[in-house]
Amino acid sequence: MTSFEKVIDLFGNPSFKENFKEYKLKNEKEINKLVNFLDSIETNKKYYRIGVQKNKKYRKVQNEDTEDIKNINSLVNKLTETNFETIKSSIVKLINKEHLIPYIIETIIEKSILHHRYTYLYVSILKEIINKNKNKVSFIIKRCDKHYDDFFNKFNVMSDSYEDLCKRNKNIDNIIGLSILITHLEKEEIISGYVEKVLDPFMEKIDHVGEEELFKMLTSFYNISQLYYDEIPSKYKGKLIELKDKNTAKIKFKIMDILCE
Repeated sequence: MTSFEKVIDLFGNPSFKENFKEYKLKNEKEINKLVNFLDSIETNKKYYRIGVQKNKKYRKVQNEDTEDIKNINSLVNKLTETNFETIKSSIVKLINKEHLIPYIIETIIEKSILHHRYTYLYVSILKEIINKNKNKVSFIIKRCDKHYDDFFNKFNVMSDSYEDLCKRNKNIDNIIGLSILITHLEKEEIISGYVEKVLDPFMEKIDHVGEEELFKMLTSFYNISQLYYDEIPSKYKGKLIELKDKNTAKIKFKIMDILCE
């Protein structure tokens, strides 16, 4: 019997299962800390390229995981409204290994933040994954928490240099992408109570940006409000009215669209 077979045999042993269950109950706090730490580690998005050799003589043999990851990445990159049903079906068929699901979720979330137009399609795939793996909702929340922290808390560029201006614009795009993603996740009841967590700092920043950035953020707010709100909350409405009264016609008309005026 190989070492691997011995481990599998041990995991199936009733005595081991009972002892492990008792261990988990006694060390729940430490185990949760370890799980949270492991979930926070960035996965290697180029995993499937590890060990690539140009010399055919030494070419690395690809295993099933590598092939599955390459196929999933390829399918996600090809996703459009036209081929959505076919692509979704193909991706779901490939989601048959527990250890690959976090990688897939993380990849889809990052694609969604970058490509707003297809967010609702990406979220539909996430919903399909969650329907089959309820325990992965917490992983989605943790990834959203990480992006929230990166975009709102860790980002701190004060210089007016061209490079830093590009970084600020990129961060605004990321905030917009995360906001739209969260809205679709809540609409599909995958998560709850997250929209305001994102929109509150979003609105705090909104009167400290240039006109083009402001217009992009208002456009995002409009998309979110159309998806999520029957009526704009008063705490946001007051800020929007204030902005409308002291900005250009372009900004004023966009705010009027949001307020349905």
